[in-house]
Amino acid sequence: MTARRLSIPFSATILILMALVLAPLSTALLWLGWRSVDTLEQRSADERVTELEKAVERFLTDGLRVMIYVGLTLADSPSFAAHEGPAADDERRRQLVAMLGRHPAVAAAFVGYADGHFVFAGRPESFSPTERSDFDLADRDAIIMRVVDGEGPARRAISWLQATGGTRGRELVQPTDYDPRTRPWYVEAGKVRGPALTAPYHFAWSKHAGISAGVPLLGGGGVIGFDYTLDTLSQLITTYKITPNAIIMVGHGAGSVEVESEGCIDTAPGCLPGDAEVRVALKGVISEAIDDDRQVDRRISVGDRLYRVIVRRVPEALGQRFVVAAAVPIVELAANSRGLLQRAAAAAAIAVAFAILGALVASLLVSRSMARIAAKTERIRHLDFSDRVPVQSRISEVARLSDAVERMREGLEVFGRYVSKDLVHQIMRSPESSGVGGTRREVTVMFTDIEGFSLLSETMEPELLTSRLSRYFEVLGAAISANRGTIDKYIGDSIMAFWNAPEPDPDHIANACRAALQAAAAGHRLSEKWRQLGRPGFRTRFGLHTGPAVVGNVGARERINYTLVGAVANQASRLEGLNKVYGTEVLASGEVATVTADRFVWRHIDRIVAVGTTEAHDIHEPLCEIDGATAYTELLAHWQAGRTAYVEGRFETAIACFSAVAAIRPEDGPSRVFIERCTGFFRAGTPDGWDGTWRLDAK
Repeated sequence: MTARRLSIPFSATILILMALVLAPLSTALLWLGWRSVDTLEQRSADERVTELEKAVERFLTDGLRVMIYVGLTLADSPSFAAHEGPAADDERRRQLVAMLGRHPAVAAAFVGYADGHFVFAGRPESFSPTERSDFDLADRDAIIMRVVDGEGPARRAISWLQATGGTRGRELVQPTDYDPRTRPWYVEAGKVRGPALTAPYHFAWSKHAGISAGVPLLGGGGVIGFDYTLDTLSQLITTYKITPNAIIMVGHGAGSVEVESEGCIDTAPGCLPGDAEVRVALKGVISEAIDDDRQVDRRISVGDRLYRVIVRRVPEALGQRFVVAAAVPIVELAANSRGLLQRAAAAAAIAVAFAILGALVASLLVSRSMARIAAKTERIRHLDFSDRVPVQSRISEVARLSDAVERMREGLEVFGRYVSKDLVHQIMRSPESSGVGGTRREVTVMFTDIEGFSLLSETMEPELLTSRLSRYFEVLGAAISANRGTIDKYIGDSIMAFWNAPEPDPDHIANACRAALQAAAAGHRLSEKWRQLGRPGFRTRFGLHTGPAVVGNVGARERINYTLVGAVANQASRLEGLNKVYGTEVLASGEVATVTADRFVWRHIDRIVAVGTTEAHDIHEPLCEIDGATAYTELLAHWQAGRTAYVEGRFETAIACFSAVAAIRPEDGPSRVFIERCTGFFRAGTPDGWDGTWRLDAK
């Protein structure tokens, strides 16, 4: 017995192959896409930092340079000259206020003199909350004005709020120790004898950090100054945040961080925790970069999160050096690439799904055709040729295979008309059984013959006779095959069939009897149909016998015939011939009738000794299956009484009984035979040694 080979459906094979092709391809493409997008994200971050660096540079150079030019212009103005004294303060204040109006980024403008005199104009928002509370700030565009004069303990600061319309508020006079001559903007401008910038520091009048610019007055004696808050720079760098949780800082060459971008609001969606820790770490990297005077681009870990840190130097502006630094969460830096990758993965998944779906549909179409072809060949293997619809396919190989299967089916169907299907099944299951030889087993044999066929053949055209004979064989053969019989051969108008071979059939005797009754009934229907058409019908005689025989292949190795050899076939042939003697259609041996007495209604016809033999045999006629016994109760009662009287030599009584049977069944042949036989005995007397056995003198 061969081992069953592992196999998988065709559709599954196609899907597996598609998966083996698409999975590595999709993975490689996604990896290349991720690498490309990640590189673009890194490049984009570098470009944003470069833009920030340039923006800070423009802020610290171009913006401050403008203010320096404004300061130089004012320094050259006669009203700011030191020798004009306090009498020119009104004009000075007017020009300072006008300058603030033209330059929103400037928090305050002022002028300090060598004698300690100081004139100031500043925006209220640059003052501390405590100082602002001293003024009525109903006018949001108002300017705080201040003048400082005096020496030592007598030094006083006079402050008031001046509205946009020029209205002057109440004056606030306070003692002060403020001296412009000691402030960084005054000192630096004096040192360089020209425009100078201070390092970032906290302004005197507020807590804001910023840069002050100082421009010496033409001819000396004082310095004009401007406060440039770094809040504007903070807003600027906030707009350059690379990602929502990125942190931007601007540091000074002195080593301190001066400006930071605004932090993420904790309640905002997507805000990452640990902002303070990241700022501390970024300040440390800035200090390191300033100390080593180098740029930084590396990754650091803060908590459980990875950040990319970039530190760039800004070109020197008026003697001051600044650096720009950014800390960007890698998770956000790669967010776009991850989003693109996810979308690409989704698109790839959809494409793969469509590809697999297409492959599945195609494989199902092909596999469905293949499955139909496989099912058809399986039916052909079982000699079932009922499926005559060819498998249609647009695939040429499948179409050729379907055509080949159809040609095979047609050939085998024709061949099956010559050979018993059971025999073919046996040979297919056991190819070794196709050799010459046989086995001994009990079989039941049927012989049939058409009454008066020789006369019919003389009066009928051969073509018509062949056609009608073929139809006749088809009808009788159907009844035989339906009851598991094997047609051995057609002999002219006769059929030889047997049961229990080649396939074992434990109920072969009953099946043979049922086949004989059904074949006889089918023959009657066919003959009646022909008679209605004005054609002569066929009357068939059947003989049944059961017994041992050798069943197998007989002949030469090149050409063999599956048949049986044994006396059982001869006995069945004799029984078929006895139908002519008794006027019956079906006769069976006692061996057949005894075994099936509980399944069929039998009539014991006679006990005979055939010509050339000495052994007596009982012959029986099957009337119907047991469920129809009531229809023959009266007939069998008269027949059995007649047979008993016949055997006992009471021929007059026997004649009366057989006559009663003939009255019930006028066409009954056995009744006529026995009436004639008993009449002869009644006239001539009972033969010597009479026991009811009839000895035939002719075949």
